[in-house]
Amino acid sequence: MHANLLQYPKEWNNLLNVFKNCFSKPQFSNFCQTTTCMAVSPYSSINRWSHLYAKKHQSTLNDFLTASPWEEHKVHSQLSRLTVGRIKDFQIGIIDDTMSHKPYAKKMDHLGYYRSGVSKDREKGHSIVTHGLHSREVGFVPFDIQLYRKNDLSKNDIACAMIDRTKWHRNNLLYIIDTWYSGVRLLSKIKSIKSHYITEVKSNRKVTIDYKSRFVREHAQNIEESDFNTVIINGSKYRFFQVSAFIKGLNSINLVFSQKYDEKENKWGEFYFLITDILNLSGERVIELFLVRGGIEGFHREAKQQLGLENYQLRTGRGIERYLFLVLLVYALLMLLIQQHMRRTFEIKTIGEMCRQLKAECYTTLLQNARHSKREFLRDFCVDLALAF
Repeated sequence: MHANLLQYPKEWNNLLNVFKNCFSKPQFSNFCQTTTCMAVSPYSSINRWSHLYAKKHQSTLNDFLTASPWEEHKVHSQLSRLTVGRIKDFQIGIIDDTMSHKPYAKKMDHLGYYRSGVSKDREKGHSIVTHGLHSREVGFVPFDIQLYRKNDLSKNDIACAMIDRTKWHRNNLLYIIDTWYSGVRLLSKIKSIKSHYITEVKSNRKVTIDYKSRFVREHAQNIEESDFNTVIINGSKYRFFQVSAFIKGLNSINLVFSQKYDEKENKWGEFYFLITDILNLSGERVIELFLVRGGIEGFHREAKQQLGLENYQLRTGRGIERYLFLVLLVYALLMLLIQQHMRRTFEIKTIGEMCRQLKAECYTTLLQNARHSKREFLRDFCVDLALAF
């Protein structure tokens, strides 16, 4: 009874058991402890919380991430099958990257200086490429994550490999991607698998309209006020001008010049230049679909705030990559729990709320089991619980 005083929540445990055949018995124990602690202990270390489930030496969980011979690709394939099997309405793939800031780190592998999306300056840390799928039912669900290593594969190489891997589980009808990935190579890869794309291009991208080849920002200067269409999308006001155009390497494209109205400044904001190979798609629908890309930014934010995507202290590249994968796995399993909860109660929960619900379920079983435990053991356990916070 003492070893099981704090137990895994039932529905969470059922999801973890799906991966049992991917590990040896000791590895599976470490897997369950690590992933559960990620979900319920956003403000504490994994090692501290893990003692509440089963006491182990700190090096045991460290070795699980850095040295244990479990196969990530096997676990990843199992997760992909589980995710696609439970969530049926995936149609859109989204690719983007984020930065995990490590300003004081010195001995971590693959550190570099990258442009931060928060400060807009170059900062020290890791650059991480992510790929996920959008569901109308539950929103964005992560599918792939990889640490970018300088002098190795480029971010576009990584994105192409992610698309190739995903097509074995799900052939998406559409990919929505950031400006960084709007080059000919990745867009051609998307077309080669018979999918479509919507992406944003930089203002200095050469575009041909009416036989005139110019930077796309120069074409924007020739748009008359009367040429714009104004629409309301998700409660915000946008205006757009739509035209057929040509980009070398991509051939004919559907180009949408878009601006969002700034209510505070009482004026139209900067231009966004959106392109798609779906030539008959309306400008309003292009904008509406491109805004779905915000789901991946929500994943980055929640994973940093709730699951430790920003706070890991591992040194080796292998340990870091395994940790990032487990963050993705925990997030995906939490989304499956949210789906189950929503179907049962018609209530939508956030990732943070689901993490707190799991912790509350752990405390419930703790109080139930405590009635049958000896006072001396409860005293020692309460000390460990206090240290875990």
